Amino acid sequence: MALTTARRTSVGRVAAAGLAAAASLALLGAASPAATAAPSAGTAHSGATAVVGKDKYGKWVATGPARYKCRVYVAVSAGGTANGAASGECKVRMSQVVVVGISINNNHIKHTTARGTAKKVYTTAVKETNPRGKQNICAFAYVNSPLDETNPVRSEAKVCVKA
Repeated sequence: MALTTARRTSVGRVAAAGLAAAASLALLGAASPAATAAPSAGTAHSGATAVVGKDKYGKWVATGPARYKCRVYVAVSAGGTANGAASGECKVRMSQVVVVGISINNNHIKHTTARGTAKKVYTTAVKETNPRGKQNICAFAYVNSPLDETNPVRSEAKVCVKA
């Protein structure tokens, strides 16, 4: 008996990508990409109160000794607190290292790393207070294989918001 699998249509792929983006931004506290939420009550600092979010996918790149394709997804939200999170996605189950970092005005950088063997590896959210009003907040991420010995090929993405 032949085993068949249902193929997802292009509309289904777009819907799945949209749901993934919304879910990642929901983890970061934003409703949807480039959405503005109501000011939060009880904020103890003078930072921005509106929550702004953006997300971006990196390019598919062949990484690791077997040259399987992987890419990274990064999301940022900013307001009174700047948040960044990332996920690495590979075509097959493989070892991957995902790094996400946030920078405020290109000088204060905070990052975290996630390692795992799966098709998707997620980082925890990186959080940093945003006490000085309007600033340029960027989240950057990359994914590569820990088995690359020299000059690793990696998928990179960077997204910025002004908040």
